[in-house]
Amino acid sequence: MTFTRTAAAVGVAVALAGAAVTGCGSSSPKSNTGSSSAAIPAKLTVWRMGAAVASQVTWMDGVVAQWKKENPQYKNTKVVLDWIPWTSNTTDWTNALTSGKGGPDITEIGNTETPGLAAQGALANITTDVKAWSNDSQLIPGNLANDTVNGNIYAVPWFGGVRGIWYDKNEFAAAGITSPPTTWAELLSDAKALMKKYPGTSGIGAPTDDTDAIVSFIWGAGGQVAVKQNGKWVAELTSPASEAGIEFYADLLRTEHVSSTKYIGETEIGAPGTAGPGGAEEDFALGKLDMYIDGPWAESQLLEVNKKNESQWASFPIPSENGPNPAPAFSGGSDLGVWVDSKYQAADWSLVSVMDSTSNATTFANSQGFFPEFTSQLTSPVYSSSPIMSGFAKAAGYTQIAPLNTTNWATADTGKYNIIPTMMKELESGANIQSTISTANTELQNVLNTGSETS
Repeated sequence: MTFTRTAAAVGVAVALAGAAVTGCGSSSPKSNTGSSSAAIPAKLTVWRMGAAVASQVTWMDGVVAQWKKENPQYKNTKVVLDWIPWTSNTTDWTNALTSGKGGPDITEIGNTETPGLAAQGALANITTDVKAWSNDSQLIPGNLANDTVNGNIYAVPWFGGVRGIWYDKNEFAAAGITSPPTTWAELLSDAKALMKKYPGTSGIGAPTDDTDAIVSFIWGAGGQVAVKQNGKWVAELTSPASEAGIEFYADLLRTEHVSSTKYIGETEIGAPGTAGPGGAEEDFALGKLDMYIDGPWAESQLLEVNKKNESQWASFPIPSENGPNPAPAFSGGSDLGVWVDSKYQAADWSLVSVMDSTSNATTFANSQGFFPEFTSQLTSPVYSSSPIMSGFAKAAGYTQIAPLNTTNWATADTGKYNIIPTMMKELESGANIQSTISTANTELQNVLNTGSETS
């Protein structure tokens, strides 16, 4: 997944790409039957997504050197690193698969793209390798589940990022808040206490065009956005739990008045199409907003606005309705897969396992401002000792992806129809709760299944 900050929520670019990938090709994954050659490759090609970055090239050089040292049979294998723009990866994957030529041996995949690419038949079945891997038991279960299709594993999680809630430690202390909230009631109470202590501020921002934050409140009440039944998506926005999460988020503005009307029609960084900083992000940095929902990647842009408060910034996970565990957070990130047509799948998996070792994956994730996909690392002092990263690290242990990884999600949510943002904009503007959610539910189900609002 690309984490370049845009006005769109993190994950949109790869969801769009995933939609195109799953729209063509075969409908079921190919299986690695063990027929791929175990011969020593003269060359392995690794596709990485995005633009070449010196620090990432250096990291990869170190990984390849380690791989060759640990596996001397590959000492003469040349590893070629190709950088594939996120905007063209769908075309490149599809062309390679349909032609059987020019494809990689190993590919990075945005995690919202993995199920579709596997269903297209582009990835090797690496179930046996993963289950024999010493790191298998450490992988965050929800993220590995995203790489599993019909019981078989087609990729492994590599790194990821999640949203949490930014706050100012000094402001919390001054308002008499001794610890971050773990329930919705506490979150609301704290927002009001902060507004009382700091008149003129908003307690917490509730932008309408921030679906990746909104879904955490749906999940945090025990609801689901949509579930798959008998091969079809069934939207569940109208379930009592889902409706409770939607209503709580909307009521941060409409009845509780702890958010601001200025965030109606905005993403977390301002009006759609802006690159930031702006909106709730900028207000938090300037002290006009007491709590702000976003990921750790926001730090660099917060510092563009105001460096004075950096030492006081901290984070906590988005609370669930009744605690004590956080609400599940949408986990966006990248996976690593073996290309189905590679002739050297034994060597491919060997290199993947070194790229995704606990130490290498952690080093890479930290250098990019994200998290490794291993539960054992999320409690390490690197994160627990950091006020900013500790809350996000805790949130990273409670993640969910579906249905934000399904074929038509981008069309439904951030592309042609903007169903959840439009629903939330109407609700925060005073529309009827039940009828507005019901309309959105029908539209969402239709688009997830057909790509169109009308069935």
